[in-house]
Amino acid sequence: PINIKYSIPSHRQRERPLPENRTTITPPREEASMFAASNFEALFNDLYPKLYAYIRAQVNQRETAEDITATTFERAVKHGHTFDPNKGSVDSWMFRIARNLIVDHYTAHRKQPVQTLLEDAGPLPVDHPSPEQALLQQERQRQLLESLDTLPDRDREIIHLRFFGKLTNRKIAEVMDLNEKTVSVIIYRTLKKLKSRLSEDLS
Repeated sequence: PINIKYSIPSHRQRERPLPENRTTITPPREEASMFAASNFEALFNDLYPKLYAYIRAQVNQRETAEDITATTFERAVKHGHTFDPNKGSVDSWMFRIARNLIVDHYTAHRKQPVQTLLEDAGPLPVDHPSPEQALLQQERQRQLLESLDTLPDRDREIIHLRFFGKLTNRKIAEVMDLNEKTVSVIIYRTLKKLKSRLSEDLS
């Protein structure tokens, strides 16, 4: 058994143990070699914060995002025999699992607009922001999230994968079943659109 603690990215940067019923992840015997070869514990520690950030950007409730992230790893353990390294990397495979779970979640629950994630945002870039700087930063974050919610689903998901999931364009292409050049163009055009929209809102 692998006993793992994970860290959820938040403004508190606090360590939380896995929920009590998920403290141990034991690969079934037929999948054990795949996870041993992939160094599952290291994979978990590396991917958990990225998967959580990607899922949290698309799911309003923190607890739901935590559950979906944990379920992603459980599915990976259960279906490890289906992973084909010739079709992509382990992390892009797991992001596809997460993506499918998000779709399942919104099939059962009407999708709501993206709400602000200020309670989970990292520290402000200014070491000692003035009240005015802090308010401006919060306003920019709010407007950015509102702008993201107006994007086409595909473009928004690509931005989430790139900046919340921290995937490379190549891995995003694997997750989204697109070619890498298309992903690069979408990111470039979307960022240009967002920058223009933010400039207009703050002017």
